[in-house]
Amino acid sequence: MAYEMSEQSDAETHDFDDLWQSLYDIAQLGSYGIVDLEDDEVKEAVNWLKEAQQLKKKYKETEIYF
Repeated sequence: MAYEMSEQSDAETHDFDDLWQSLYDIAQLGSYGIVDLEDDEVKEAVNWLKEAQQLKKKYKETEIYF
């Protein structure tokens, strides 16, 4: 669900970093209640972000604080 609500910028670029950034943005918005995501959806997205972070070229040092 989180990906469907994201900007999906990777759809045009097919870039893994863009996918990661799209999910980061929507997970952050969901964690603050700005968009309607269930807690388990936010947790699932955050877990994926943490697991995939080292696979990216950019954003390797981005803190996931939410």
